[in-house]
Amino acid sequence: MVLAPAKKYLSLGLYSKVDIVSFESDYSSALGKVDTFDLPAGLSIILYCRMSVVTKPTLWIHAPVLARFIWSQWYDEILVRGPLAAYVLNVAIHWFIRVLDSTWSVPVTIQARGLAAQEALFTFNAKSSRSWFLKKLFSLRVSTLTAIEQAVYQKKSWKVPMKITAVSEALKDYLVSSFGANKDFVVLEELDITEPVSRELVQQWREDFRGYLKIPADAVVYGYSGSCKKWQCARETLFFLADKIAENQNTYGLIVTTDVIEFEALISELKISNTRLIVKYVPQKDLLPMISTFDFGLLLRLTHVVNWVSRPTKALEYMAVGVPIIHNKTVGWLVDYDEKVGAVGSEITPHPRHVSLS
Repeated sequence: MVLAPAKKYLSLGLYSKVDIVSFESDYSSALGKVDTFDLPAGLSIILYCRMSVVTKPTLWIHAPVLARFIWSQWYDEILVRGPLAAYVLNVAIHWFIRVLDSTWSVPVTIQARGLAAQEALFTFNAKSSRSWFLKKLFSLRVSTLTAIEQAVYQKKSWKVPMKITAVSEALKDYLVSSFGANKDFVVLEELDITEPVSRELVQQWREDFRGYLKIPADAVVYGYSGSCKKWQCARETLFFLADKIAENQNTYGLIVTTDVIEFEALISELKISNTRLIVKYVPQKDLLPMISTFDFGLLLRLTHVVNWVSRPTKALEYMAVGVPIIHNKTVGWLVDYDEKVGAVGSEITPHPRHVSLS
């Protein structure tokens, strides 16, 4: 989701050159991944190593490195993804203006994609109980992330022109109400939305991949694309698919995931029949073709602000190939979409076996 908008900036002629600068705690692994990318002309990825512990001092030490890199280039605009990267950049800019060039004033766009502190809390609460010391340490981490978000999303913190792009109205509202962002400088991001695929190509993919999976052309397929993480409601999704399969002999469930082993173990644990329930891994290039076999795409989420302000990548992929989305109204962007263009999604009634989604 970082490369896609960068490629689009170049293809639309918005920029002639794009450099993606990333600070990675696992530098070797990141470098290996970058080597596999097919980068168009004008797009470069520059990696630096960073400490895995996130505190203000451990972020400060990266600022001079970034400032010197910026000094060696000539940019018309700097796009920064997320509050941590924005914090490093802001410190770098203050150092840059104070030490190197007091007249420097390149505009900055912060790409807001989620809520760092809330995401940390969400992940922590989903895990087993921790020791008193770890809880205190984690509380300090959340306080640090909150302070960083508070700082970077306020225009007064910056010495250069700044704006924010948000993925949803819900996220925009949260940044304004919780962090004091100026609503006039927060706009909705549209350039990283997955391009729609032609109906003819979708139909061809549908026929080809249903043939590959041995799914009848007239069967109804309820599909899910994603991981087996708890926050993505894997259990609820499996129960939903099992119920639909039991209702009709011509109904199939299809799970497209990188977590094949985890899903198969969960299916066994929940004692769900795998009759007409298919779990499949596909490489990224075949993801949209595989999703084209769906008649409905599932997107269930727990009720939490992290989910409410999000714009799930999977929803964009479903929409790109014209797959209606079944969701449980826990993602504000989908709720807004339904209200604007009609009921693409539909609310489901939680089954008694489902973990409560409220």
